[in-house]
Amino acid sequence: MKLRNRAHLSVADTEYGSVLLDARSGEYWQLNPSAAVVARTLLDGGGSAEAATRLTEAFDVDGARAAADVEALLAAMRAAGVVIQE
Repeated sequence: MKLRNRAHLSVADTEYGSVLLDARSGEYWQLNPSAAVVARTLLDGGGSAEAATRLTEAFDVDGARAAADVEALLAAMRAAGVVIQE
């Protein structure tokens, strides 16, 4: 599975994670540092397993919780229409 952001979406890293901005609607989503690690991994071509691994390496979270968090973020990003699954 590969994700890419929609053409109208821009991603900016901040001091506290990342911000996703939808240029068409003006909506934005603030991602905390852990969500930013996951989103960046997925948008850079990594899969869910790689995102979960990076999450466990960067934060004090076990593998099962990391995998569940990755899937939850993926579902939220899909529901918001900010990513396309290829």
